[in-house]
Amino acid sequence: MDDSDSICASRTDDNDFRDLVEEVFDEYIVNEIPIRLIHISNDGQGLNFKLVDRNFVKEHFKLVPDEIYREFCNERLVDREGRIRERMKETFKYAIFSHRWLFSEPSYQDMPTEPMKVQAELEPKWKKLQEFCRKAKVDHGCEFAWSDTCCIDKTRSAELDESIRSMFRWYRNSYICIVHLSGTEDLAALERQQRGGTKIDVWFTRGWTLQELLAPSQIKFYGTNWQPLVPLHDSKSDRVSDTIMRKIEKITNIPLRDLKSFSPGTNRVPEKMLWASKRRTTRVEDIAYCLIGIFDVSLMIAYGEGNRAFFRLMEEIMKRYDKWDVFLWSGKCSHYNAAIPYDPRCYPVGYQETLVKRRHEADNEEEWNTANYGIGDRLFALTNHGLRIKVLCLSVDLQQTRDEPHNSRYLTFRHPEFNHDVVVRHIGAKREPHTTWAIAVLDYWANSSGSGFIDRVRREPFTAFLLSMDKSQAPDARWRKEMTEEVIRIRPANHYENTLVELYL
Repeated sequence: MDDSDSICASRTDDNDFRDLVEEVFDEYIVNEIPIRLIHISNDGQGLNFKLVDRNFVKEHFKLVPDEIYREFCNERLVDREGRIRERMKETFKYAIFSHRWLFSEPSYQDMPTEPMKVQAELEPKWKKLQEFCRKAKVDHGCEFAWSDTCCIDKTRSAELDESIRSMFRWYRNSYICIVHLSGTEDLAALERQQRGGTKIDVWFTRGWTLQELLAPSQIKFYGTNWQPLVPLHDSKSDRVSDTIMRKIEKITNIPLRDLKSFSPGTNRVPEKMLWASKRRTTRVEDIAYCLIGIFDVSLMIAYGEGNRAFFRLMEEIMKRYDKWDVFLWSGKCSHYNAAIPYDPRCYPVGYQETLVKRRHEADNEEEWNTANYGIGDRLFALTNHGLRIKVLCLSVDLQQTRDEPHNSRYLTFRHPEFNHDVVVRHIGAKREPHTTWAIAVLDYWANSSGSGFIDRVRREPFTAFLLSMDKSQAPDARWRKEMTEEVIRIRPANHYENTLVELYL
């Protein structure tokens, strides 16, 4: 290759890199930042704010592609696209707001498209938004900001759909998440909430604020009077502050490691559902929609579908989750499948995923079994016949029934392989006297021969469904899952092994 060929190739590479920067710039604006933002400016006499769209942002940062090109054109980048995206995120700084909605909040229709002065004498519904904009600009140096009450045109269903499904990503891409705890005056007040000495700030009880707590890389908490709970000179981001994060860990039951750095995904389902179990949403559907980002699943938004939204969320989770503990729940079942819980409140407190050691690390028979055998059915699936799942099924004898108010009763069951009677509070319609009952163990050890076993060597009890069957209703009757007030736990008297039974529930 002569010198002219080298120059030509160099120019081609140079043009390709310039084009790549432009493409990533356009893609980032369209996909990674909110549809609309609040632009905060200073005219020398104070702060102004107005609502802008992505086109404004693109024009505002139009020189950025050239700056990035000049910065990287002479560098040998292993992941050029990834590095360019990182640089985009550093440049497109915006603050994002997390707060408890009040009765009156500025809406999209209220927002000015021409600069509006930040001033104290405006009507009350603007004061919180103005304080947020002031903190974003003055405390954190952001000239763009986003607030859910006024940056989404909720009259457009397509925009609302995109916003809800993108929310986790928008919070994660933000430079800083500013949290306003309207019921917490200072760090001492948060300390009292942690110890149970006073009512928990309502921010910790709302569904949407769960992802707003976990998603952002940087977060800053402000109290009732808009003073930071931890001074800015101590930490610009409270994510790194053990002082506040340990208190939030106590209030929310979210482990410190997740508060410090959370990774979304379809893992640890019971634990993540527990985080949401004490939170409320005004719209029934939102308890599912606010978990989309936390589990990193995609879900169509359809307000009006009611609790079916949570069933659809569980469907999506179960497509990618293969552990038995997704069924570790009790209480009311979904209207659409008896093996699916009604909402996150069905999951119990205190469950910890079993640590699987390697064979040579096992210290006892329980750990050796867990290292050598699978736990439960990992091929379960929702089908048009219901949940298909393999269980270790034990027929049980009903010993005693004691009715309780509110359409429930205590049932006492016995089986020779249990070292205790199983007492269950059964909820729902009462079953006929000739009903056949069974206990379906979910977290048995499964061996390669198609059998499952339970053993008394296990320190924790085994988990099970309560099943019933009434053959008098139909000769081809099949097992059905019953609702119980508590998760059923059993302890075997000895080693019990049997062929697994495939059920459709």
